[in-house]
Amino acid sequence: MKIVKNLFYLIIILSFNSISVLAEITASTPTNIIQKIASATSFTSTSQSSVQNVNVIQNTTSTVINGKELRKSVQQDAKTFGLLVNEAALARESGITSTNKQLVQIGGPKNLYEGREDLEPTLDTIVYDTGLMTLTKEGGNYNDDGSNTIFDAASGAQQARVKVYVDFKRKVLWGDVESRITLTGASQMTNTYTGSSSAITSLPVDKELIHTVSSTTKLPLDRTGTPSLNGNAEPYAYLKNNDNFLNSLLDASGDISPYLPAAQGGAPEDDLADMVKNVAHGTGGDKNVLVQARFLTTGSGTPGKSVASFEASNSASCGSSCNNTEKNTFKDSVVRYSATVESTAKKYKAE
Repeated sequence: MKIVKNLFYLIIILSFNSISVLAEITASTPTNIIQKIASATSFTSTSQSSVQNVNVIQNTTSTVINGKELRKSVQQDAKTFGLLVNEAALARESGITSTNKQLVQIGGPKNLYEGREDLEPTLDTIVYDTGLMTLTKEGGNYNDDGSNTIFDAASGAQQARVKVYVDFKRKVLWGDVESRITLTGASQMTNTYTGSSSAITSLPVDKELIHTVSSTTKLPLDRTGTPSLNGNAEPYAYLKNNDNFLNSLLDASGDISPYLPAAQGGAPEDDLADMVKNVAHGTGGDKNVLVQARFLTTGSGTPGKSVASFEASNSASCGSSCNNTEKNTFKDSVVRYSATVESTAKKYKAE
């Protein structure tokens, strides 16, 4: 009897220890310079999509649901696939806030599919393809490009396509962004830009990809080099806007989007000056175009929302740092062409 009693106590102790590995946590935020590098390669893979792949996909359920149903669907998918819930993004998309947090197991192995350049779709892969979109010039906080015109204003002169592959089973996504940019008095520049695959850690899935196309070489800048004011490497991108589904040099109020602060390993003034020179089409500028894409889906089988944009500035370069006057001039001179579409979730079907 004493042996049975001791065994019973041992079982209770082990049970409490196993519970302690679960905790209410939120997704961690990178706090070093790696965050700046990753921002330019966040959702795509260098493996190109063939015409054959595009032709062998089929429709899956893709319906619009109300806020409560959306929240319920996201929570169910998060439970099914073992993902966090990004409450800020979910509240933004559903219009309903919550104090709930996702229970997840602490630790675990690194996602083996993250950072890959050789991923291929499987029968579990969902494909989102915007098709070729015509971008139109935005007003509001953006310059009308009326004088010293940067972009060709003809209809269809600015086009883009965003294609994303999402695999919830492997918790990863990848894809590509095609841009067709026509500057005033120049021939069209056509590129398909790719990066590395990105791990899916939370729902809704909300990723962006930012890169620069050189008006001199007509090709994307080198993303592997170290950014510098006098170099040809891809500049560090601004921080992602979590309050709005927006990818822009300006935030929703028209102010300059922030860069990684010094406290987190960044050099925001240097990064801004480098970006200003990069997109400036005035004196001392590199006369390049910033191509930006952002993709969001709330879960498996739901529609995907994509925005693609081209931005450049009529301002001059402000040298190694920008004073307040130069910053105001820059934000008032940003020209933006964009398109936002909702794409149907389609499931990859092998031949």
